Amino acid sequence: MRTPLKHLWQRLSALTFRTRRARRLVAACAVVGALWACGPVYIPVPPPMIQAAFTAETWTDADGTQHRLWTAEGTPRAEQARATFYLFNEQQNAGVIAVGAPDGTFTTPPLAGTEGDHISIYYRDTRGEYSATTCLLLTEMRPTAGACPR
Repeated sequence: MRTPLKHLWQRLSALTFRTRRARRLVAACAVVGALWACGPVYIPVPPPMIQAAFTAETWTDADGTQHRLWTAEGTPRAEQARATFYLFNEQQNAGVIAVGAPDGTFTTPPLAGTEGDHISIYYRDTRGEYSATTCLLLTEMRPTAGACPR
């Protein structure tokens, strides 16, 4: 025969077991929900800019007229290895094409221009994919110019 105290104890034990189980379930769901809500944060990172240094040289043509021509030299970067580089002077409406070395460096043929001109530069890698266009100012001090005017 069951005593009322024993019966009450069994009911409390069962209730406590169910309560603990429910609390564990709620806590587990809360942890899973928090982890799901705090997933990885995506921060957009712009592609790296193409780095190039310009060097000016004065050339005299057959008529004796002097022209200031510029060459560009690029820094080594693995993703630029053996890429084809395109440099376009926005103000002069002229450009040059150069092929990169195995380490990603490049040297262009002479490019006509005036100091301060905007130069658009991009490359096509060996897989045929194009890089983002970088705009540089034509100067020996290596500043970037943001977006080239069109």
